[in-house]
Amino acid sequence: MRHLGELIVAFASRNDAALGFRLAMLWPRWREVLGHVAPYAHPLGHRRATLLAGVEDALAMQESHYDAPAILEAVNGFLGQQVFDKVQFDLLQGKTPLDALPGSAPAFWRLPAPRIASLGKLSLDPNTAVGRTYAAYARQFGPGR
Repeated sequence: MRHLGELIVAFASRNDAALGFRLAMLWPRWREVLGHVAPYAHPLGHRRATLLAGVEDALAMQESHYDAPAILEAVNGFLGQQVFDKVQFDLLQGKTPLDALPGSAPAFWRLPAPRIASLGKLSLDPNTAVGRTYAAYARQFGPGR
């Protein structure tokens, strides 16, 4: 049986783990690494030696295809080794790119809690399970809450 510390050191010292750490540093710095090279491309991740990038529309995809060699050069230069040999562009279509600002994910609309005006007006025996449950429900969702 090995200690957890030994396992963590063994895992973190693997080459692919080090690459994962460098990739995690790349995504938020995407704009500084690429500069003005590919203004329309946003990182979506990678699959083996293919860099996945997202674009807003077909025109941006065409422009970005011309920039693919410069993108590869800038990204591989930042990583310090030849990691990617191809860039695949996809339409974003609502996907959140990896260079998005933290907290900029879309907020989901939630149905407001029901407010029933007559809630709590029933007179049930407070010594029964149903009466106690109804009283707790009325306190939680009744008028004025």
